[in-house]
Amino acid sequence: DFEGVEQQFMEQFIQNKPLILVEYIRFEYTREVYKVSMLEQVRHKIEQVELKDIAWKSIQKDFNSLEVVSGVLQVLDVVIRFLSSAGGDPDQKMSSYLRDVLKYNLDGDIPLQSRKAESVVRLKHTLSFWNHVSIKKSHILCLQGQIPFPSLKDKYQQEVSSLERKQIEKSCNNYPVEKMLLYLHEFILSFVQEIDDGENDEENYGLKETIKEYAEDMDWKLPDGFHHFPDSVKLSQCASAWSVLSQQHRIASAPVTDM
Repeated sequence: DFEGVEQQFMEQFIQNKPLILVEYIRFEYTREVYKVSMLEQVRHKIEQVELKDIAWKSIQKDFNSLEVVSGVLQVLDVVIRFLSSAGGDPDQKMSSYLRDVLKYNLDGDIPLQSRKAESVVRLKHTLSFWNHVSIKKSHILCLQGQIPFPSLKDKYQQEVSSLERKQIEKSCNNYPVEKMLLYLHEFILSFVQEIDDGENDEENYGLKETIKEYAEDMDWKLPDGFHHFPDSVKLSQCASAWSVLSQQHRIASAPVTDM
């Protein structure tokens, strides 16, 4: 009596037992775009602090190719999306969060592609680390003659004039260029890239004034000398302006050789 045996089995082993739902987590790598709301959710759920410059200078030595940097950004994409929803312990190492909480396994490889990053980067450094790595990728793209912000709409990829280029270069004498690169880069990725097409002609807004308004909303303290940045540069030229700053930073950071 198969039906009878089946019924007995159901009554003895299955009925009145708690239902266990097995959920498979599927990681899906998406383009490296972060809405302001997502970054703010991370800041709200976990106190964020800057990664120390000395730590980043040591870490970036391991990030010497576009492939490596892009891989790290894909991992950070997963981390940011989870933290924006669930939060976490600010002092937990990101490497242990990936391994123990997200069960992120790359067959024994180092997800952050750097032993130094594995040891020093904590969840409280998430946004700072993301910004540093994103900038590193944009620097590499610039060096390769590629567009540093490939996902940015064409109307924000307009070139600055030769006069504006000289004015930006001159303004670099009045503020720390590396710090300005950090601010402008996050501004472009998290704000400009997310502007919806409308009837307000946002691309014609002044870049300096828009950055100042955004900085106020984000509680940033812009460098004191930022007021020297040229007023004529438009939001439509933000990517070009960043490239000029990137070039100036490379020139200033180049080792001095004896003649």
